[in-house]
Amino acid sequence: MNTIPERLAALRQRMRALGLTHYLVPSGDESLGEYLPPWRQRRQWASGFTGSAGDLLVGLEESETWLFTDGRYHLQAEQELIRSGIGLQKVGAKDALSLAQLLRALADQHGARCAVGFDPMVLQAEAAASLEKDAAARGARLVPVQPNLIDELWQERPPAPATPLFACPLAWTGASMGEKLAALRASLDKLCADAIVLVRLDQICWLTNLRASGEIPYAPFFEACLYADRTAVHLFLHAPAERLPAGFGQDIPGFQAHARAEFLPFLEGLTERRVLIDPERTTAGVLAAARTGRGVTIVSAESPVETAKAIKNDAELECLRRANLLASAAVTRALLWLEEERTAGRAVSERSFKERLEALFAASPGWSGLAFATIAASGEHGAIVHYGGAGDTPLADGRLFLIDAGIHADGGTTDATRTVAVGEASAAQRRRYTLVLKSHLRAARQVFPEDTPGSALDALARSPLWAEQMNYDHGTGHGIGAFLSVHEGPFSLAERRRKPGARHGLKAGMVTTIEPGHYLAGQDGIRLENVYAIRPTGQDSGDGVSWLRFEPLTWIPLDRRLIDATRLEEAERAWLRAYHERCREVLGPLLAEHERAALRALLG
Repeated sequence: MNTIPERLAALRQRMRALGLTHYLVPSGDESLGEYLPPWRQRRQWASGFTGSAGDLLVGLEESETWLFTDGRYHLQAEQELIRSGIGLQKVGAKDALSLAQLLRALADQHGARCAVGFDPMVLQAEAAASLEKDAAARGARLVPVQPNLIDELWQERPPAPATPLFACPLAWTGASMGEKLAALRASLDKLCADAIVLVRLDQICWLTNLRASGEIPYAPFFEACLYADRTAVHLFLHAPAERLPAGFGQDIPGFQAHARAEFLPFLEGLTERRVLIDPERTTAGVLAAARTGRGVTIVSAESPVETAKAIKNDAELECLRRANLLASAAVTRALLWLEEERTAGRAVSERSFKERLEALFAASPGWSGLAFATIAASGEHGAIVHYGGAGDTPLADGRLFLIDAGIHADGGTTDATRTVAVGEASAAQRRRYTLVLKSHLRAARQVFPEDTPGSALDALARSPLWAEQMNYDHGTGHGIGAFLSVHEGPFSLAERRRKPGARHGLKAGMVTTIEPGHYLAGQDGIRLENVYAIRPTGQDSGDGVSWLRFEPLTWIPLDRRLIDATRLEEAERAWLRAYHERCREVLGPLLAEHERAALRALLG
């Protein structure tokens, strides 16, 4: 089964044998992760689509087989689904349907004959409950199926990884595992819960202060599940005896490590307790296992770990500042190299720039790997929001070049995007770039009261573009983990209809990106992204309200050739002058003398 149509044909054969009309292959895995280890990449195997978000629904008929993905991946999915026989639902686009909407339509069409199979161990509990309710209301069925049908067909599936784990130093975490457990138990008391179950890897890594290298792409995670109550902590992972650091857990009362296969039987054996399950961050299968215990009551609530890890302590913030400075220096050096090469008449391609940048990243102190696949997108490739290619064609004059890159280094995580002109910029390019810049500054300069929802900052950022009837089909910002995931909840700067986290109030200590953009299919894309820490203003307003501001952590110069200063207000020009002056100050010690001179010339 080397082609996607062959794989789908084999899957449909298994579906018929089980009496299914459709089979759902979600984007996530048993941990509901964004970046999956190779042996968990089921949707990619079945569809050929490589984006980090997208659900596959396979019908017995090709006409009822679709991939659902958001605006970041519409162009990419169009290309990767060619000749697959899979239709594309561009979620968020006009007339496109979401997975839930299309399943409702199928249930209305087929009625009791509609039977949608799914693996409960890889579907979010909240989503499963909603889909099941919709199906039942229309006489259709949502059918749990185990083992996973893709696993049965995937003969060349890679083996489960078993990389060694390491404990982060206190200088990175700012709190021991024991201190974090004490705070978690206090939160459980407030929620009238005795215990909690965790399957999200970023939550488990944050709570235990453990990390791994090379097991999960673009994240220092390891596959695990965790149960904690008032007196004990149970960690379930592959080969625990061989992988845990020597002596780990000896200072944690009640700590036990188990093989991962023991997790579900352990949950099924629980008795007489109130167990907190976060239905948005736990699978339907795990929830079902916990419910089978004698006298077990499920407390449905957001995980206290999710909210706690989003608010960084002083040590975590310092690591994030340092990592973002190191990444900023590498990106700046790569951009200076680009100008040097072109001035000398030497060709630079997407691929050669990407290789140069990643070499500079790898030379950074404390380098721990990329936080996501580096995007180096020239011209029309820039309109593919998460462009994954890297061509060898030399960058051409008159085109825009978009670079989006991030790393894990020195206990922190980074993410930044710059768009630069190759050769002379046109008036149209300058206008669009300046509008995106104004959108960025509209949010970055804003002071706001604590608990302002992320959706408010999203709308504020979009206003300069909206005024020109322009927009972008992704969120304005996402949380950043502390040597964890580059995309972190529970909050987001996004429209409410797109991201549940947009409802969350913003608090001091959170770290977020601000990344407005504008994209013209077939032409180019523009995105300007910095990482910011949310900090108190330090001023007493006298009304009892805590006011917050954005502190920049990214220090990469903006391309002055693309800025039309006449479109900027004086306050915006002042922000830019101060930002570029700070870039000179903080980057100088990290650059060679010739690079410092080039930076001075670049900034004027």
